[in-house]
Amino acid sequence: MRPRRALSFLLLFAYAGVTLQASAPSETETASEPAPPEAKKEAPGGLTGRIRGLLDIDLPRFDPPGTYRLQLNPRFGDLVRRDYIRVPVGVRWTANERFEFSTEAESFFTHNQKAGGATHGIGELRFGGRYLIPAWPEARDRTSVGVNVEFPVGSPPLDMTDGRNHVIPYVVVERRSQSRPRWTTFAGLSADLIGDSSVPGQRGENTPSDDALLFTGGAIYDLGQVKWTLQATYTTSVISGYDEHIFAVHPSVLWFVPKKFTFNSKTQWILGFGVRGTWGQDGFVFGTGARVRAEITFGQAIQRLRDQFSSRKRD
Repeated sequence: MRPRRALSFLLLFAYAGVTLQASAPSETETASEPAPPEAKKEAPGGLTGRIRGLLDIDLPRFDPPGTYRLQLNPRFGDLVRRDYIRVPVGVRWTANERFEFSTEAESFFTHNQKAGGATHGIGELRFGGRYLIPAWPEARDRTSVGVNVEFPVGSPPLDMTDGRNHVIPYVVVERRSQSRPRWTTFAGLSADLIGDSSVPGQRGENTPSDDALLFTGGAIYDLGQVKWTLQATYTTSVISGYDEHIFAVHPSVLWFVPKKFTFNSKTQWILGFGVRGTWGQDGFVFGTGARVRAEITFGQAIQRLRDQFSSRKRD
């Protein structure tokens, strides 16, 4: 990642965010009209963030302000495919109606004592922030502008990370169909600004060698507890001088396990399965993946504590 190029892309996405916000309707303009059903906020426990390996995009959906969402994503498939198991743990915080921040640490634990290297630790850290622009470009749309930062740390297994730092500014637009309320379409543009790190790693198949642009589109068919997703991405690294063009198609299905199957626990369990096909400089690569996620949502916890503290102080 060249510093000038990275700065140029960050400034470009920042300018895009300011421009989109300036062209979006103001709160006073929208206050007089009731919000369409498509613009309502997501209920806690819904699909608001990406599920890596199945739906690799941050949709412009926010929890109610003040909500904390704790996410646990054990990769049980590693017990068969690898000598270690990855356990990403993250927290997503909705600061207010427009801003959201997230952090995630991907830890690992070795289950094969014959494997060399560290037996446990944290192999990668991720941080992100995004800004929501509701009812833009049309009243039924939502747009978000954000940036994610990912970098390896410690001494993870060689094939756990690609050994590179990533800064990823992006913009995502989501549209809900008025005639078919179960359907949602989305499109996104992002830049993957890649830099070297001091942690050894292994670059995956059909991934860019250097800075790249990504164009993403897809759809979600929402049946309530079951959600079908389809995502297609075109990646090119021509901006960094490489003649690499990568196409990926990724259909998947997500099941939000009903509370009756989890003894009415407050934890939302999500089970998912998907297939992925990519075409690129390494040829055609096909793979499958399954995910298990546990989410615990603390709805407006800080605000409640503040209200209790204020009431006690008045008494």
